[in-house]
Amino acid sequence: MVLGVDVNSLVDHDECFYEDHVYRLVKCKGCDTVSFNLEKNGTAYEQYDNEYGGEVMIPEYISYPKHEDDQTPINDSWCLPAQIYVPYYESINAINNKAYLLAALGLRMVVEALCLAKGASGRNLEQKINDLKDKGLITAADCERLHEARFMGNESAHEIQTPDRDKLLIVLEIVNGMLNNLYVLDKKYKEKFPYRFKDYQDFEDKILNGVSECRTGDKYTVYGFLPEERKYDKSTLPNFETQLKTRISDGTITQLSITANQTPGGLSIFEVL
Repeated sequence: MVLGVDVNSLVDHDECFYEDHVYRLVKCKGCDTVSFNLEKNGTAYEQYDNEYGGEVMIPEYISYPKHEDDQTPINDSWCLPAQIYVPYYESINAINNKAYLLAALGLRMVVEALCLAKGASGRNLEQKINDLKDKGLITAADCERLHEARFMGNESAHEIQTPDRDKLLIVLEIVNGMLNNLYVLDKKYKEKFPYRFKDYQDFEDKILNGVSECRTGDKYTVYGFLPEERKYDKSTLPNFETQLKTRISDGTITQLSITANQTPGGLSIFEVL
């Protein structure tokens, strides 16, 4: 039951920033416990679903007093794609509200969303989890653990079995580990450590993969064809760029041409054919 509510809006038109703070004083209808709840909405809390071209608003909630056994999302959970974060956040809320049946279904949904985001193939979730292992994204041990989340979700969905809280928390810990490794830690690693090409072929493969996503007439340096989320070891790029230009000139690579222009730093500009 809501005893009182107030809203405070922060807007900065120059920075295209807005944020709403919704303050609520709430009272439990069961035990009569009174609590404070803050809901934050705004541009700082949006997650973008690039795969579907839309955006999903994900609010942040802060409650007081905090229950000692409440579960919280992993640190830097904003790194997660919206299609994963939404069921993940709602699953944690379900656990904290003792809705264990729904929590089990939600964690299974998180695993399904993870497989979808990573492009895992298969007719069912079992095959998709195995494909994550086959792609080298998770270990064999991780694969076995994710199947436990699948089993628990299946039992909740098809047999209406409410899982034990302790088992739920173990599955949540498994999911947290996967999400932290595949998204949070991966993002930090890519931001701090430069990618070192294995050899010229590795460089060319990544360039041509980037070219395949461009339109005819697009013009970029080699950096424009490489994944943007990585830093690159610059010591090898001049030599690799020279080899790339040679293979373009002799007709081996037909997807690109070399323009007469260069950047102030001396990098050649290539055009997509």
